[in-house]
Formats: sequence, structure tokens, C-alpha cells
Amino acid sequence: MSMSKTTYTNEIAAGNAPALQSGSALEIWNIVQTDLLKRLGDRVHKSWTGQLSFFGANDTTVALTAPSKFIAGRIDAKYGDLVKTLWAQHDSRLVEIGAGSEINLKKLDTPPPALTHAIQNPVQSSESDLKTGRFTFDNFVLGPSNELAYAVAKRVAQSDDCQYNPILIHGPHGMGKTHLLHAVRTKALENNPGRRVRLISSEQFVGSFVQSVRASGRGEIEAFKAGLRDVDLLIIDDAHFIADKPGSQEELLHTLISLVDAGKQILLASDRHPHAITKASERLKSYLCGGLLCDIGAADYDLRLRILDRLIEKRRSNGHPSLAMPQNARDHLAARINATPRDLEGAFNQVVARSEFLGRPLTLESVQEALEYTRYSGGTRPTVDKIQRITAKEFGISLDEMMSKRRARSIARPRQIAMYLSKMLTTRSLPDIGRRFGGRDHTTVIHAVKRVDTLRAEDSNLNAHVEKIIEALKSE
Repeated sequence: MSMSKTTYTNEIAAGNAPALQSGSALEIWNIVQTDLLKRLGDRVHKSWTGQLSFFGANDTTVALTAPSKFIAGRIDAKYGDLVKTLWAQHDSRLVEIGAGSEINLKKLDTPPPALTHAIQNPVQSSESDLKTGRFTFDNFVLGPSNELAYAVAKRVAQSDDCQYNPILIHGPHGMGKTHLLHAVRTKALENNPGRRVRLISSEQFVGSFVQSVRASGRGEIEAFKAGLRDVDLLIIDDAHFIADKPGSQEELLHTLISLVDAGKQILLASDRHPHAITKASERLKSYLCGGLLCDIGAADYDLRLRILDRLIEKRRSNGHPSLAMPQNARDHLAARINATPRDLEGAFNQVVARSEFLGRPLTLESVQEALEYTRYSGGTRPTVDKIQRITAKEFGISLDEMMSKRRARSIARPRQIAMYLSKMLTTRSLPDIGRRFGGRDHTTVIHAVKRVDTLRAEDSNLNAHVEKIIEALKSE
């Protein structure tokens, strides 16, 4: 049974649901800016989201403006989801990001259709159209960390047998979850145009639920339910945001149960495992865990290289046929950006933009220079000798032991870590690094880089050692 208006009003007062028009939009924007600074850090916020300004608002829409169309597009692509999620914690209005010259004041004076109507009759926005074109299975780069989620998503798009239900793809922001959801929607409709497929964001779900509860009579609530349940395949992005809100999660659970009982497929994405959604009820956690959970883990070194190759190929096909990046520059970028595919794409764009606007060729040196202007900058570049010395000290072994032929794990693991850091933080070639580690072959260095990269994602203790060494290198 859905939550009553009185219960929802109490939740607003308790801060558990977005409050409609509570306080001015400008006051809310100031709060969101503070949250963005905390989430992204001073450098990233100042370079990107800090350039956003409050432009105007009406009952259903808030407009934020950036200094240029290029900056607005970059902010929306990289941080738009975060901005909208933070805003939705305080207010249900939709957030639009654009350049000042593009925002139409008259448009703000004309409220867009109600959210409930949008769920009942989804119309692809320009942003959604863009995602539909970009986010396909063909454009998804496969690796060990995402192959299960990819295979499951393709099965959902091709079949309606509902063997696993509900299905939840979970992993940190920027790992490709949204990509897979849009790919499923596109392929499902391509395979069967008559299949009723609905993809909505958590923002749409919560906003529409809030609006239906506050409306007079039960017509809006029933329309909200029908808009979600009259489907063959329901896809919900950022489901953790809904599950974090007690009132909305109750409606989410009823929706899941209703669709599963009716033999309809459900596909959700979340930035965490159900048991890590702290405000979710035990019943909702249990129901989600009773389906199929697909974890998307960190991209390993090989996958990051393939992502870079795909980004270069895409840029070449979009008007830059002469774009070329030497292999040593690609190796360095893949090793240095040990984060999400989205972070890697952002670093790649930074590198290419500096090359394009400053008229400099893409080389290992230009890539290293470009990364100095990102959060991946490491200050003064360390030497292999310094890396060996600090790594040996961290693990309590001697330099002679590190250079030796001994294969005991207590010696071999620190040696691999030192090789990995030498590849990631210096300009030395693989053969040169191998020679500096007791005359080893370059293939030994490649194996060390891949092994440590994998272990950093799997072993928190080892990763802590690596981070400690990196911090020590920065401070010297």
C-alpha cells in the first residue's frame, strides 16, 4: 500500500524526502555547491562545477548556467548526474545545465509537463537521445570486471524469459552501468518494437512519486503506479537513491513485487550492493538480493588500454582522422589513471584538448604535462632509484634483496610494486625499468604492472601500501 500524504509530509520534515519548493532555489543551490566541493575536492570543483551559476527557476525546473557551451557540455557529461542527485535531496524540480546564451527565459516561464505524465508517456529528451546513440552494446568495452554484467544485460535485451528477476547491476559511479541500461533499452526495442520498455532515473521516480502523493485524490497515485507497472521491462537507474528514502523505497518494493509476480522483467543499477544501502529496509535488501546481483569492478590495465583505443578510434571517426597517440603515451595514461572508465575518458579529453588548442603533438611528454593539470598530478616526477628505496623501506627489505633473483613472496611482491610504480610514475621504458631491477626482461615488468594493478582492486591491504608509497614519494 502506498504511503499517505500525512506520512510523506512527516518524512519531508524529517529530511527523508525532497521537499517541494521549500526555501528559495538559490538557497538550495548554495547548499549543493558546498556539497559538490566536499565530493569533488577544491581543484575539480573550481575547474568545473564551480563555474556553474544559478540562472532561474519556476515550479518544476531550475536552470544552471556555465560560461560557454563547451564548458556546459563537459560539466553535464561528467558531473551532471551528481549535480542533479544532490539537488534532488532538497527539491523535486528538474535541473537543466546550459550556456547563458542558450537558456530561454520564456521556456522557464512555461512549466514542462508533469513528471507523472513523463513516466506514463516517455518522450526522449535531447540528453536521452544522445545517450541512446552513444550507449550501445557495440560501444561498450569488455573486460573481466564487467563481462558478467554485459552478458546479463544482453540476455535481458534479447529475451523476456525472466529467468533471473529482479536483476541489479552495481558498482561505483563511472563504471558503465548507465551505458548498459541504455544499451538494453535500445536493443530490446530494436529486437521487438512492440515490447513495452520503460527506462527512468531515480530522480524521475522520486519526483513523480512526490507529485502524486501531494496531489488531491488518488488519481495521480494510480496514474503513477500504472505508468511504472504497465510494462514488459522496467529499467531504473541509480536505484540506491530511491532505496535511501523510506517513503519512496516502499513504493519501489511494491512495484518490484507487482512486476515480478506478473512475470515482467526488472533491471536496476545501483552504486552499491543492497546491503550497503544503509536506509533500505531489510525486506527491500532481501528482495533485491533474491534476484541476480552483477558487480562491475575496477577496470584493469588491459581494459583501460582497450578503452583508450576505443576513445581514439571514436575521435578519429568524428572529424579528427589524423589523431595519433604513440604507444608509450597510451601505456602511461592507462597506468596513471587507475580509476573509473569515466575518469579515464576525462583524462583523455584533457590530453587531447590541450594538444588541439595549444597546437602540440601527442607525445609521452605532452601527456605527462597535461596530467599535471588534473587531480592525477604527482608533483615532481620521482626516479626509479627513489621508488626502489622507498618501496624497500615500506616492506622492510634491502635494496640488494629487491635486485636479487629471489622469488619468495616477501621479496617478489615489493619488487613488483616498485616496477609497477616505476612504469606509472616515470618516463622510463619497459626494457629500461627491467634493466634497473637486476637486468630483468621487459615482459617481467609487464607482468608486474598487470599483477599489481589487479591486486590493488582486490587487496585493500596491498593497495594501502601502494598509496602510502605514493604519498611518501610526493613528500620527498
